[in-house]
Parts: sequence; C-alpha cells; structure tokens
Amino acid sequence: MYAELTNERPVHHSAPPVARTVSAIGLLLAAALDEVDYGLALADPEARALHLNHRAGQWLAEGGALALRDGRIAAQDAQDAAAFARAVREAAERGLRRLITVGRGDGRRSAAVVPVQPGVAALMIGRSSLCEDLSLQCFARAHALSDAETRVLAALGRGQAPAAIAQEHGVALSTVRTQIGAIRAKTGAASIRDLLHMVAALPPMLGVLR
Repeated sequence: MYAELTNERPVHHSAPPVARTVSAIGLLLAAALDEVDYGLALADPEARALHLNHRAGQWLAEGGALALRDGRIAAQDAQDAAAFARAVREAAERGLRRLITVGRGDGRRSAAVVPVQPGVAALMIGRSSLCEDLSLQCFARAHALSDAETRVLAALGRGQAPAAIAQEHGVALSTVRTQIGAIRAKTGAASIRDLLHMVAALPPMLGVLR
C-alpha cells in the first residue's frame, strides 16, 4: 500500500513577519499551482481538504481511486481507506513522508503524502499519463514536428509500439519508422527510449480552460 520514506521527525516552519505579504504570495502560489498537471492538496490530520489546486479538484470530483467525501479526501477502495487515512494523519502529526498507491487496475493512482507544517499534510497525486497534451504540443512546436510526427510521438508516449501506431493511423510500418527517425533527428534523441525520457521530463503544463 505505501512505503515510509523517512523516520519520524519534527516539522519546523517559521512564520514570515508580514502577513499581508504572505497572503499575496499565497494567492500567487495558488494561481500558479492551478497551472500544474499534478493534483496538489493540503489536508488536516483527518484528511479534511484545506486547499485543492485545479487538477486535484478535477480528479477528486471524478470519483476515481481518491474522492472527496463530505470535505474529506478518502480512498474509494475499502482495502486502502484505513492505510490512506493513516498516512495523511501521520504526515500532519508526526512529520512522516510516504509514497502510497490506491485503487486497482487502470484506476490505480500513486501519490506522495508529505508534512507541510504541524497539523497540515500535502498530498501530491501523480499523473495518469506520461505527458499532458499541452506540454507535448509545446514540445512538438519547439522542435518543428509535423502534425503526423506529433501524433506518432503522442502514441509512443501512451506506450504504443510502432506496429500498433501504423495500424491505428492506417499507414505502413515503414512510414511510422521514418517519422520516428525524423522526430529523433529534430529533437536530438539518440533512441526512442531517450525520446520518451525527454517527454517524461517536460514541465507539467495544464491544458484546461477554466
């Protein structure tokens, strides 16, 4: 269910002297986090949601492996619920960091639960795909990829093999291999594995109009 990453430790945070500055920075940080393609939530020891960025709110509303119930973040699977609640409580109260996985099969979701300050834990929910579409599109434009090459790159990012991409797009396998070669040449990737590493390392830009 989860792995403990650190030993118990106290959490110390010193408050900035000017509350007005903290408030202004807090609003800016909240707005910035809404542009990130990771679900980020703040919760108290009882897993009551104190703040959700846009992606976290969206995922929790979908009612997948994690959901919002009466203002609390909870694991949907009964086998995960108690361990998830314990991870949040111990992050907020004892300063423990844990990596957890909830759900089953395609609905499985990984998240990091980390202490922020006494009484507050942060939940960082992992993405369900290798790369968000907006980041991929920006990467493609930056390297002058054609529309066809961008579609091939997106398919590779979904884990599809060249033969499957060719079948899906209705083209010859040799065409897909040529396109992959062109993508590698334009991006400087030494191999498909290197190319996917570049894509996985892209900043998580959220491509959702709000």
